[in-house]
Amino acid sequence: AANASEVWFITNGLDVGLPQYIGTAFREEIAMRRADDAWAIQMNRDAKKRKALVLIGIVCDDEFHDFIDFKPAKDKPKRDVKVPMRKREQLSLNSDHTHFIIIREQPIGSSSINDSEKKPVKNDAGEKLLEKLTDAANSSTNKFRERLEAFIHQEASPPPIISSTGSPPATTTDAAAVASNKPDPWSEDGFPMVCTLVRGMPGTIELVYRKIQQEIPVIILKGTGSAADIITFAYEEISAKNEKEFEDGYLKVELARRLLDEYPLLKDNNVKRNEIRDHIMSIVKKADQGKRKLLTFIDLYSGTGSLNDFHKFILSALLQSQKSVTGSKVNAQLKRNLVLTLDWNLPDLALSEIFQRNDDIRYTIPAELFDKAVLGKKLEPFVDLFLDRDFILHRYLKSEKLLDLFNKAKDKEFLTTTSLEGILGLTGDDEEVPTDFVENGLNKIVKRLTDISHFFSKHEMDCNAMGIYFGDKSDKGVQRQRARAEKKALRHFIIYAVLMNRHQLAKILWKRSSEPIPLALICCMMFKQLAPYCHESYQRLLIEKQAKDFSDCAVGVLDKAFNEDSMRTFEMLDEKHSDWSHMATVELAYNADNKEFMAHAACQKWVTRQFYGEITPREIPWGLFKCPDSIKIISSAILIFPMWFWINFSPIGQAPPSPTKPSDLQSDGKKDAKVDETKRLIEHADEVDIRGGASFFQRIRRRLCGDNSKTQKSAPVASKPNEKQMSHFEEINVLWSAPITKFYTNFVAYLAFLFFFTLAVMWPSCGNLLLDCVVWFWAASIAFENTRVAYEKYCSQSSLPLQQAVFEVMVQTIFLALYLGVRIIGLWNFGTCHILPAKAILGFGLIYYYYRMLFIFLPISPKLGPMMIRLQRMVMDDFFSFLQLFVIFMISSGVAITAVLYPHHPLNLDLFTRAFVFRGLMALFSSEMADLKKQTNPCTLNATSSTEKEYACLRLSQGLSFKYDNLHAYQRYGIPTPECNQTSWIAWFLLIQYFFLAKRFLTSLLTAMFGLTGARVQSQSEQIWMYNRYEIVMEYAKRPRLPPPFVVISYV
Repeated sequence: AANASEVWFITNGLDVGLPQYIGTAFREEIAMRRADDAWAIQMNRDAKKRKALVLIGIVCDDEFHDFIDFKPAKDKPKRDVKVPMRKREQLSLNSDHTHFIIIREQPIGSSSINDSEKKPVKNDAGEKLLEKLTDAANSSTNKFRERLEAFIHQEASPPPIISSTGSPPATTTDAAAVASNKPDPWSEDGFPMVCTLVRGMPGTIELVYRKIQQEIPVIILKGTGSAADIITFAYEEISAKNEKEFEDGYLKVELARRLLDEYPLLKDNNVKRNEIRDHIMSIVKKADQGKRKLLTFIDLYSGTGSLNDFHKFILSALLQSQKSVTGSKVNAQLKRNLVLTLDWNLPDLALSEIFQRNDDIRYTIPAELFDKAVLGKKLEPFVDLFLDRDFILHRYLKSEKLLDLFNKAKDKEFLTTTSLEGILGLTGDDEEVPTDFVENGLNKIVKRLTDISHFFSKHEMDCNAMGIYFGDKSDKGVQRQRARAEKKALRHFIIYAVLMNRHQLAKILWKRSSEPIPLALICCMMFKQLAPYCHESYQRLLIEKQAKDFSDCAVGVLDKAFNEDSMRTFEMLDEKHSDWSHMATVELAYNADNKEFMAHAACQKWVTRQFYGEITPREIPWGLFKCPDSIKIISSAILIFPMWFWINFSPIGQAPPSPTKPSDLQSDGKKDAKVDETKRLIEHADEVDIRGGASFFQRIRRRLCGDNSKTQKSAPVASKPNEKQMSHFEEINVLWSAPITKFYTNFVAYLAFLFFFTLAVMWPSCGNLLLDCVVWFWAASIAFENTRVAYEKYCSQSSLPLQQAVFEVMVQTIFLALYLGVRIIGLWNFGTCHILPAKAILGFGLIYYYYRMLFIFLPISPKLGPMMIRLQRMVMDDFFSFLQLFVIFMISSGVAITAVLYPHHPLNLDLFTRAFVFRGLMALFSSEMADLKKQTNPCTLNATSSTEKEYACLRLSQGLSFKYDNLHAYQRYGIPTPECNQTSWIAWFLLIQYFFLAKRFLTSLLTAMFGLTGARVQSQSEQIWMYNRYEIVMEYAKRPRLPPPFVVISYV
C-alpha cells in the first residue's frame, strides 16, 4: 500500500507490540530502497521515483519519563531528540518511525504524572505487559490523536495523501488508507481513514465506538484476544440471531461475563462494565447499514485471513464504508475508487466492491484509466475487467494512441531487440518509435512474422475511432461495421501485446475474440518467428514456451469445435479471410509450422477430403480378394468404364445425391409410387451392397442397359429433390480433377518414364536416338511442370515451400542441357569419343530420378511417410555427426599410413588419392592390405660413402627447387622408382588403430545413434508426416489433370 499510494501510518510510537512490527517492516523497506538507489547511482542510472514512507508515532512524554531530556529551546536551541535503546522494566520509542509527535501534559521541567500512577504490567508468559493510564479514551494522547485524525479526515484542501495506523501497544491500530496523487480532494468529508484493532483494553472499545459513530471503518483482527475477540463474538452472535429477547436474555449477560474474565478490574465497577457492554452492542448494531459496512473482520486462524493480503482488507473496508452518492458525484466516486484499485492492483476488489456493488449504474471507463491498466505492471486483469464493462476498443485505439502505447511502455527492450533492431534494422537508440511506425513499421513486422500484408491501416483506425464507418448506412449495416471495427481493434491490440512480449495481455485479449483459432495461430507464429531474434537463451526458451501455449489454445478450441459441430469446423478450416491475406485457417497453421494443429483429427479429415475431392472409391466384394483404392482410381481414370461401379461421385464421408428425372412436377400418386419403388430398391440393395456399392455384374448391367437407378446410395440420407444428376463427361471431369487421381496418374506416368529412362541408359554404345529423344522430351515436360508450379507458388505468395522446387528445376535444367549436348547431339554429330561421359551423365540422372521418388511419391504413404521422416532425421542429425568424427580419423590416419608406407612417393594427385580415398575412405568397405604385406621394389636408401649419406636429402630434393621427381638420384641410392612401398610394423600399428576406431567404434556408435534417434522420433514422425501431407495434397490440387508428358495438352 505504501508503495502504491501516498499513505501515512500512525501508531503510538513505542517499541513494543504492533508498532514494533510495523517499524521493522519500514526499516526493511527503507534498506531495500537505499540499496537499490545506491546500485542505480553506481550504474549511472537515475534512481526510481517512489512514494514517501511516513510512519508517525504519537506518544505522551509520561510513557518514557526521564528517558528523554527536554529542555527549553533557548537553552539548547537545535538539539535533536535521542531515542534510547530499550531497557529492562522500561519502554522506549521505536527508532524506525520517521516522525514523532510527543504530547506533554505538564510544562517542561515539572512532574507530569506521579510515579505511583504508573503500573508495570506482565503478559501471560511472565514478561512485561502494558497497562497504562493513557489507554483511557480521555487520555491526553488519545484526545490529541482523535483531534488530529478528525482534522485529517475532514480536511477538504489538498494536503499529502494520508493513511494512518496507530494505537497503544497491544490495543488499537488506526489505519487510514489512501488515495490518488491528484490534487483534488477525495470527497466532501475529506480524505479516507481506516482504523485497525488488535487486542485492546476497555478504553480501546470506547475509541472504536467513537470511530463507528463518526462512520470511520474499522478492521478487527479476530484471534488476537481481548477487545478484538469480544467485539467479534458480539457481531457474530447478533448477526446469527437478531432478536430482542436474545440480546437481553443471553448476549448482554455473556458480554458482561467475558468482560469480567478479560478485565478483572471491572468487577468492582458495574457502571463502567455496563457502559463498555453497551458500547459493544452499539458498535455491532451500527456495523452494517444496508450496503455500507463499517466493520471488517480478519480471522488470523482461517485459511482466508492472511496478513499478506492486509492491504486488500484495508481497501475493502474503505470501499464498503462509503456513502451512496447521486448525480454527478457517482462518476467521480467510481473513478477515485478505480484509481485506488489500480494503484493497489486489486482487480477482484474492483469487480466485487465497485462494479457488482453498483451494477445498476452505467459507468463509462475513461481512456486514462484504460491507459493505466494497459501500461501498468501486472494490471492485465483490469483490461479484461474494463472490456467486460463494454469498453469500446475501436473508439479508443486511434493510430496516435497505438503509437503512444509503444512509446510510453515501461519495458521496451523486447520490442527494440526483436522488432526494431532485428526485423526493421533500426538502431534502437531513439526513445520513441518513428512517427510512421503504425503504417510502415508495423506492417513490415507483421509481414515478416506472419506473411500477412497490410494488417494495419492508419486511415481506417482513425475513422473507426471517430465513429466514421464506410459501407451500408442502415442501422444493421452500421452495427455490422461497428462490430467489424471492434474486431479489427482487438486484433491490433493483440499484435501490440505480442510485440511487447505481454503474453498475459495477449491471452486475455485472445479470449475475447470471435476468431480464436486464427488469432491463436497468428500469435503462435509471431512468437516462433520472434524467438530467433532473442539473444539470451532463457528468453528464447520463454518465447517458445509462450508460442506453445497459444498453439495448445488453438488445438483446444479446434478439438472442442470438432466434437460439437464437425461440419462447421470443416467450413471454418476452409474459410479464406481477406484480413489474413486470403489465407485459410489450415494455411495459417501450416505457415505457423504448427504440427500439432495439423495432426489433429479435424485437420487430417479435412486434408483427406481435399485429397479425394468429389469422389469416393467403392468397396465391392470379390470373394477373398480386396482391390486397393489405387487400382480402382487408376483403372477408372484410364479405362473410364470401371468408374461406374468403383467410384461414388460425392465427397468422402458424404452420401451422393439421388438423381431425379427432368420432370419436377409429379402427381401425388406417382410420388407415392416412386417412394415405394425407392424403398424397395434400397431394401434390395442392402442385401448385396458394401459401403453403398451393389454387386459387380449388377452395376455393369445397369450402366450398359442405361438403367439409371433411382437411388445411388452410400448412406440412407434423403437427397435434395431438385439436384441434377451428372453426365458421364462431368463424371470424368470430376474424376480427373480429384487430387488423388492426379497423384496416382502422375505416379504411373513417372514409373513409365523411369522404365524408358532405364532402357535408354542400358542401351549399348551410343544408344537409340528415338528412345533418347522420347526420354529427353519426357524429362523436359517434368522440368517444365516443376517450373510452372514453382512460378505459381512465387506469384501467389503461397505458404508451400519454394526452395526445394527451385533446386529441382535447376538440377533438371542442367541435366537436360548435358543430356542434349553430350548424348543426343554430341554422339550423333561429333563422334563416339563422348560415350563414357554420356553414360556417366545418364547414370547420374537415372539415380537422381529414382531417388526423387522418395520425396515426391512415397511420403503420401502412411507407412513409408513416417519411415522416410525418421530416415531423414537419422541422416541429418546422426550421419552428419558421424561424418564429422570420421573425417578427423580418416585424414589423420590416412595421411600417416600413406606417409609411412610410401616414404618416397612424389607429392602429386596420386599420393592424395592413395591417402584419402583408397587408404582412408575405402578402408571402411574393403580390407586391401597387399602393399603392407609385400614390398614390390626396394625402398631403402643405400649410400656407398659417408659423403653420399650426408648430402642424400639435398640430392633427392634437387636443392631448394622442391621437385621430388629426380629419378636418377633415387636410382643412385638403390631405389628403382620413388613410388615404391616400404613394409614396417609402424604401418601395421597405424592401420590397426584406424580400423579399430573407424570400423568398430564409429560404426557401432552410428548404429546406436540411429536406434536412439529412431526411438525418439517415433512419436514425432507421425505428426510430421501429417503436417507434410498437407503440402503434398495442396500441390496436387493445383496441378493440371494430365501428367507429364501429356501435360502439354492441358496447357493447350
